[in-house]
Amino acid sequence: MFGVQDSYFIQNLSQMETGLTVSCSLLPRQCLDPNIHVDASSAFGLGFMINNKYAGWHLSDGWAADSHDIGWAEYVALELAIYWLIQEGFWNTDVTVHSDNMGVIAVFSNSKSCNTARNNCIHHITSALVPVCLTISPKYMPSCENLADPVSCGCTAGYSAHLACTFPLLTPLSSWLTTL
Repeated sequence: MFGVQDSYFIQNLSQMETGLTVSCSLLPRQCLDPNIHVDASSAFGLGFMINNKYAGWHLSDGWAADSHDIGWAEYVALELAIYWLIQEGFWNTDVTVHSDNMGVIAVFSNSKSCNTARNNCIHHITSALVPVCLTISPKYMPSCENLADPVSCGCTAGYSAHLACTFPLLTPLSSWLTTL
């Protein structure tokens, strides 16, 4: 069952409102590594970076409740990066996304978790990816190489610009996140 904001992604991002539909080829998708990095920090927040530009969010007090944990926050960083990729017109492509969290990579590969909040993220991610025929290939990197690490800690001084994220935050996320 899709929520009101899930419908936004299905209708707007797949361009159904204009009468255009996105068709998916049965041929292998083009693989693309735009060097996008995602990260989360339980002490501050989460975010992602691409081409020395960042998008970040501060986690509100009390966020670590109702099965929300650092794994959930890492998943939310991935979810928001995916929304940005779709907003920027990525479609019918397999995109590599870099993460320093092995749990995110394993759960994403299995498409399920024992954690309810993480499963909700998987649902939101899949609901956004399917209409635009986008697949994600998470790739592990050590934390010391994760270029989004400073963003997740609230440090944005080293980046050239803030990324415009015009997509709406889903209602469950909007109560826990404040844009940097």
